Amino acid sequence: MNIRSVTATVGALSCLIGLAACVGPSTDTSFPEHSVATWPDGTFPNVDNLRMVEPGMTKGQVYPLIGAPHFHESVFHVRVWNYLFHFRTEDKTLTCEYQIVFDDHGRVNRTRWNDQQCERFAPAKIADGVDRSDTSGKVQ
Repeated sequence: MNIRSVTATVGALSCLIGLAACVGPSTDTSFPEHSVATWPDGTFPNVDNLRMVEPGMTKGQVYPLIGAPHFHESVFHVRVWNYLFHFRTEDKTLTCEYQIVFDDHGRVNRTRWNDQQCERFAPAKIADGVDRSDTSGKVQ
């Protein structure tokens, strides 16, 4: 192996490691700016489906209920999904940001809203401390 191929190999590995760090798990739970949404217009969710999102659900169970997250989420080991939802009220349309935080096993740990008035459509939820992968029901 010559010096040129060693240098190229080291350079390629450095780039791959750097890219892996950029697409690693996102644990930022701040609500993103609306302007960076993948769907900047947001959506009107099916409220019955939204209310079905529960701690312990997998991403595969959440996705058919409310769809893909509306912001550019991390690629691998995603821990946070953010949504921009609209709801019709008696006199206006209310825009709300909704967030789902996943645990280390890719299950819903908690949900929350950027504005408390949005909870009337679907209450925020948090895991109760039961390890859902443990069928004994013991609190971990």
